[in-house]
Amino acid sequence: MTKILTLLLALVCSAAMLAEPLSSQSIVVTPENARAQFVERVSQDLDHQLLRASRWGDDYGEGIAVVRFTRGADGEPENVRLYRKTGTYGLDRTAVRAVNRLDSIKTVPAGIADDQVYQANIIFANNDRSLVRLSDKLDAEEAARLAMGGNERRVLAFGYVALTPAS
Repeated sequence: MTKILTLLLALVCSAAMLAEPLSSQSIVVTPENARAQFVERVSQDLDHQLLRASRWGDDYGEGIAVVRFTRGADGEPENVRLYRKTGTYGLDRTAVRAVNRLDSIKTVPAGIADDQVYQANIIFANNDRSLVRLSDKLDAEEAARLAMGGNERRVLAFGYVALTPAS
């Protein structure tokens, strides 16, 4: 069984807190504290779900998985899809499985639209050197995504690091 340790990427969460609500027809102010607490709650849940999902398969390898999704009327993750693959089927499957099992998005803070698009950025690294390299790469990609503005700026992103044993 693969042990997965997860850590919140501060830069990605900071970017998530700066993201605009998807609804542009009205101005809704979401207190940053409520949004930060929501990000932390989802972070802990995704950490737990990654541990559970990793028990189902071979998670050796490394890469960045980006999973996008929305919330259904019942508060469950919906339209879950790999936005970016790691190149390793087992890691991609683990990332999607973890997002599909999120319970923490059932209740969201005021100001987050019902049709909000969420993004889970998950780094799978075999060692500290790979972690630094992949974190730098993800940081640059997230900065570029947010600089694009428009709909990309409205995506609420979460970031996680999953350490996997070297193969």
